[in-house]
Amino acid sequence: MGSVAGIQRWAWALLFLAECGPKPPVRTALRGDLAMLKRDIAAAQQARELTPTVALHLAQAVAEREVMSAEGKYGARRVRTLRACARPLRDVMEKRATDEDDVSAELSLILLEQNVLDRISQVNRYAGSDSGGFRAVAARAAVRPIDGDVRQHFFADPDERVRRAAFSAAYDARQPSELGPLLDSARLDPDPQAQNQATRAAGAIGGEHAVLALKDLWARADEARKIGIVDAWAEKASFVAGGERELSVVADSGGVAGVSASYALVRAGGAGAAPANAQLRHAIREGTDDEKRLALNVIELSLQNEAAVLEASRTASAELQVVALSRLSDLPGRSDRALSALRVLANQTVTSEAELRAREAAVDALARAGDSSVEPALVKALRSGDMPTRWHAARALTSLGDYSDAATALADDDARVRTDVACALLSRRGRSAH
Repeated sequence: MGSVAGIQRWAWALLFLAECGPKPPVRTALRGDLAMLKRDIAAAQQARELTPTVALHLAQAVAEREVMSAEGKYGARRVRTLRACARPLRDVMEKRATDEDDVSAELSLILLEQNVLDRISQVNRYAGSDSGGFRAVAARAAVRPIDGDVRQHFFADPDERVRRAAFSAAYDARQPSELGPLLDSARLDPDPQAQNQATRAAGAIGGEHAVLALKDLWARADEARKIGIVDAWAEKASFVAGGERELSVVADSGGVAGVSASYALVRAGGAGAAPANAQLRHAIREGTDDEKRLALNVIELSLQNEAAVLEASRTASAELQVVALSRLSDLPGRSDRALSALRVLANQTVTSEAELRAREAAVDALARAGDSSVEPALVKALRSGDMPTRWHAARALTSLGDYSDAATALADDDARVRTDVACALLSRRGRSAH
């Protein structure tokens, strides 16, 4: 469950906990090896001792161990996924963040978002660091107006992590003096994610100049960049300065960006909401599969919109039927029939990758709806040789509230599965389980 060096790092921090009463498999998660943990989880399941409470304690122990034993760039990527469960892991994150490696830097970014670390001290400590990871910490912490020079210096940092963090800080700061540099970065940054973050920060500063400058970028933008520009125009400071006008034009033009623009107009309300809802209905009925998928996921289920979703649940491809049925399952008057149709799709014999994706999506939708009919198939999938299949099964069991069976994945051979499922369980702490 981690290298020898990693185990030495975390063992001292967790040894006391292991000696103060936790029983297997929780104690094994803290101190034992992976093979032993597999055996103890299976034994606890067989004896019906792996209650929801024990499963949550086990998830806590596994997540803590993964945090403390994480190393290198791979470990940094792994702990990056723990934002959703940062609160229950705060203590162990603070312990691990005291090191000076990439994992510690990534955890420091998470702790910054939780307002655990003092931003001023992080800027002062790491602005000149040789480590890109810790310069990113300084950049993300630099949100005060007085930090403008620091932020703009980081806009051109050679490490993309630093630039992304600086653009996120600029979004929070919203300083008009930074509009020009942000627009330059939106045009020229080599990293697509950084480009989109700079674009959104420019939109948050807003004004007519920002709106028109982003319009100039539109002509050369690919679909992902266009969606980023849509998000920028939807920022309040841009929306009122011409962004609403540009969103209306894009909504009429179609495409995935057009669907995104329509959704932005619906969210904003006002006179543009009704025609934007009509555009979403049109996308569901006449759009490409990508346009239909996005529109089905975001459209509000008013009576008029509901009819378009119902039509898609009957006539669209199997994958899109699942999306439509999942939305309808939330409506009291549609729920029973939607769930029944999802069960048919979840049990169909598949002959293609598309049908397999539809079946897996139907199983996930039923699990989220609390339909226990899919539970046996999910438990069986936990033994699959395919990592994504095991991961999906464990996440679905977690959604279903079956923490005992989902706990099998806490001893998965793949650390990504262990970490993600542990976090999924912890983030659902306090919800009902069986």
